[in-house]
Amino acid sequence: MNKFLVFLLFLGITACTTPVVKDTKTDKAPGILTEHRGVERLLLEAARTIPPKSTLLKLEAVKLAMEGQDPDLARRIIDSVESPYATHETTKEFSFLKAELALLDNDPQLAMKLLDDQRLQTIRLDTQMQIRAGRLRARTYYSGRSYLASARELIYINRLIPAVERQANHETIFSTLLLLGEDTLKRQAELSITSEIRGWLSLAAMTKRFQNDPLRQLNALRDWRLAWSSHSAAIIVPSSLQMLSRIVAERPDNIALILPLRGELGKLGRAIRDGYIAAHYQLTPDSKLKIYDSTEGEILETLARAITDGAEMVIGPLDRTKVTTLATKPLPVPVIALNRTLGGEINPNLYQFGLAPEDESIQVAEQVFREGRLKGLVIAPEGDWGDRNFNAFAERFTSQGGIIVDSARFTDQRDYSTLIKSLLNVDSSEQRAANLRRITGERFEFTARRRQDIDFVFLLSNATQAKGINPTLAFFYAEDIPVYATSHVYEASESRIDTIDMNGIRFCDIPWKLTSDDSIQRLITQTWSAATTQLASFYALGVDVHRLYPRLQQLKEFPNERIFGSTGILTLNEDNVVNRTLMWAQFKNGEVRSVPMIFDAGL
Repeated sequence: MNKFLVFLLFLGITACTTPVVKDTKTDKAPGILTEHRGVERLLLEAARTIPPKSTLLKLEAVKLAMEGQDPDLARRIIDSVESPYATHETTKEFSFLKAELALLDNDPQLAMKLLDDQRLQTIRLDTQMQIRAGRLRARTYYSGRSYLASARELIYINRLIPAVERQANHETIFSTLLLLGEDTLKRQAELSITSEIRGWLSLAAMTKRFQNDPLRQLNALRDWRLAWSSHSAAIIVPSSLQMLSRIVAERPDNIALILPLRGELGKLGRAIRDGYIAAHYQLTPDSKLKIYDSTEGEILETLARAITDGAEMVIGPLDRTKVTTLATKPLPVPVIALNRTLGGEINPNLYQFGLAPEDESIQVAEQVFREGRLKGLVIAPEGDWGDRNFNAFAERFTSQGGIIVDSARFTDQRDYSTLIKSLLNVDSSEQRAANLRRITGERFEFTARRRQDIDFVFLLSNATQAKGINPTLAFFYAEDIPVYATSHVYEASESRIDTIDMNGIRFCDIPWKLTSDDSIQRLITQTWSAATTQLASFYALGVDVHRLYPRLQQLKEFPNERIFGSTGILTLNEDNVVNRTLMWAQFKNGEVRSVPMIFDAGL
């Protein structure tokens, strides 16, 4: 084949590739062009040879395409590889690269099948290949939510990794294990047959046990290091644990709560206050706490009064306008606001921790895309709440490459048949049958069909509305289409018979409403009945802001650090905004069952 024909082949491979939205900064463009020129050169050379050399050249081109952030091109090249198992070297490269592409496609099952291929298992791997295989297996297990197995793979290769890379490996092992519950960690530690794994599991279990009390966590860490003095994690301690001494030493002793205790936001402010006070007296009874009513006077005056009274840390306010006012002024002490600013304003001494409903819609968008569902319908109510959540979902989902095929808006109605029939195109199917009967003059049996171009429905509604919409979707032939929703469909006080019509709906919600493992949560729900109803999120917010304030510096210095809170798993972004990852659950036969969470792998 001459050079011109091979070049045409290369153009054929690249031209059919679906464009991928990437960083288009000009400083990256030359590098990407260089990668593509390298791919072209390798393909031209491969066309002049035969396997196994041509196979190796194409696999090298696959690596270059991946480095150039063009996975579609990489897939096309690897699919054109002839004789992938011709030699041990081609078997290794093909299996590893194909598995990496499977992970990019969110297909951990295929990745593991490739890594478990018997042809690969019979090959002796050198040290670098063992490390590569271990890391790839760890990523595969992680993508499949097998967090313990993922951590084990990294523990197995830890001794093979160069000393300068072990700190990073320890961070990944530790953060992965912390995704497991304390009981699971303790049980697995007891079952473990190697001391290396047992030590890691016991360290993670101890960390989870005292995650809400930095002082007890520090003392427990010292005890653990005495008991496991020769363990790899005792020699190179995870960075977040190295900070415990600083966290304890620098924890503010004088806290001011600035919350609305009267007026429109009063019941929310009082719920946050009660949640915070419960955590305060359980964990930090010796520290000073003073409460100010934000409905009395200007917020800047209230803040100044709190600082004059000795506050080292301020928690509040709740009102977005007041939060925005603080964001535009110099702040003498750190402030954890319990809402977000109106226009995205930021301040280096202002931390924004709120319960914005749009966060849930964004998480639904990320979840469905992660599960490979790329075409959906959206059903939302008329009004401001529906608009904000629809727009938040649409922006995130389409930015990832998803497509909103159609949408429908509803009012507070009892019968959703007309709306759902139209959205699913069932009415069009019925009209076609009617036209055919009219044209032919024949009467015949007919079953209407719904549209076939969707793979999920996103339902924005409350529980009452969901009980009408969900069965209507099933009635009009969409019973096999998964329905996703936000926490608004779930009211914890409802009985099993009341939720039967929501069977199958998957929704995200705060851990407070889906679990009961937290001792402070149990104390609060026993004391205040409102903590299990619509105010539950605000009691949980009060508890979580108490957990958050001593660890702000830890979250700032370690972007992958997490706090496992009652409102979700908390992280801090570069703008000092607290992000929450919620739990997932599903209605099944009138019961709510939690679903294992998926996290983005940092491996």
